[in-house]
Amino acid sequence: MKKLYHLKIKREDIAGLVLLPGDPQRSLYIADNFLKYAEVINEYRGLNAYTGYYNNKIVSVVTSGMGAPSAAIVIEELHRLGVHTILRTGTCGGVAKNVKPSDLVIPTGAGSMIGFKNAYGIGEIPSVPDFYILKNLVAAAEKHRNNASHHVPAVRIGPIMTSDAFFSEKKDAKSLESKGILAMEMECAALFALGHVLHIKTGAILLATGSINYGEQVVDSPAIRASMDSMIEIALDTLTRKMQ
Repeated sequence: MKKLYHLKIKREDIAGLVLLPGDPQRSLYIADNFLKYAEVINEYRGLNAYTGYYNNKIVSVVTSGMGAPSAAIVIEELHRLGVHTILRTGTCGGVAKNVKPSDLVIPTGAGSMIGFKNAYGIGEIPSVPDFYILKNLVAAAEKHRNNASHHVPAVRIGPIMTSDAFFSEKKDAKSLESKGILAMEMECAALFALGHVLHIKTGAILLATGSINYGEQVVDSPAIRASMDSMIEIALDTLTRKMQ
């Protein structure tokens, strides 16, 4: 195995199935509230990682950090550890008018406004998730909506855009809305393209914490916190079920 520079994880401590939040606090939240017998496997560089059990299957949660460059480092090192499936559980800003704060977004693909793909020489590689993960995410979301006895977030399915520049996204958001883009975030295009190159199954489910075009920069609310739990449950159900 090639040397790992950022994830101080032993191969035997990582699961083949990985959730990939950007925020280390979200990683800890998932480990504490959704996994059984979770153990810390990395804290180096703030890339907090945990391994535990969900639905009697071993699962790891690994922090990607912010943006495509950080995510790519983590994905490369997870590949070297033998990980075969990565599902991003992140946040996004709504672009389409019907994507409200606390809605969930399941990307069918991620357009690229990032330099990462060209630097890797994979600019022509489509940034789309694994078909079966996408299919099972949609099925798990529908099952969650049918079975939930409390807050049920709206689920939007369609294309998103991945950006390198958080504070300049607003200038492009109106144009992207007119082209059918649902939301913007900072990691999915790298995850999906690298998945193809490294033969890793990938997918994503995102929580809208605000609306870029319509001034709803909520970031946190009771509804957003409830939708966060729904997102995590849908992701873990997808990750641990047999792909169909």
